[in-house]
Amino acid sequence: MDVATHIVKFGGQTNGRDKLFRTVQYSSKLIWWGLEKRTETEDTIIRLKNLEKALSTTRKLLRFGKSFDMLHAALRTIHHPDVFIRVTVTMSKINQAFYLLFDHLLWADKVGIIKTDKDKYSKISAKFWLATIILNLSRDFYELATLLGKTALDYEKGKKMEGNFRQTNGVPTSPMGNITQYPNTAYIIVKKCLRENVQVTLDLVKNLSDLFLPTSTLGYLNLSPGMQGLFGILGSLVGVLTVWDSSYKLSP
Repeated sequence: MDVATHIVKFGGQTNGRDKLFRTVQYSSKLIWWGLEKRTETEDTIIRLKNLEKALSTTRKLLRFGKSFDMLHAALRTIHHPDVFIRVTVTMSKINQAFYLLFDHLLWADKVGIIKTDKDKYSKISAKFWLATIILNLSRDFYELATLLGKTALDYEKGKKMEGNFRQTNGVPTSPMGNITQYPNTAYIIVKKCLRENVQVTLDLVKNLSDLFLPTSTLGYLNLSPGMQGLFGILGSLVGVLTVWDSSYKLSP
């Protein structure tokens, strides 16, 4: 598939536009934070803040009704054969549904359809978002632990075969008995595992980046707008990549 086809396909997806707008939104946040101490850029800062708010509202509109999609997705993952993945992914979808539901209420308030307690519902929405991310991270670490175990076994088998091969060629080398006896082995195994399982690696990076956003909203961390923007951009770029090429997306 050529680049032009990819662009058309990406732009035609609601999820693709959402990820693109999210990247620009957090980029605006990072830029106006960087310019804030310069008095001569006050007009630019105001424009960037307005852009950030406008994109936030637009993204809420694009996600309108997606809470029901998440509940439907939870019904599909409830029968996954792996119990841990079944529980974490299903509960993640349910929490995300509630996060989006309160997000819909905030959008309705912002455009003047209804009046709500914005601070209250914003914090409730952030709590469901945080719970979603924690569940996603639990799944990521579980997947990585399983994959690391397999990678370590493959690495040990490879070293033993290499040792046996050298012995048969007249070079006395002891077969590998325990991978912990070898320096830097853990680093080699982790690096190999992350490189060979790109979907899990990218999902972990995205969730770790997004983790700082609701924790900052809830006041658990005191992050500057610049740091929030930076983490938001990183998570957004991973999202853009997974929409651009679905082979990078972790499933289910």
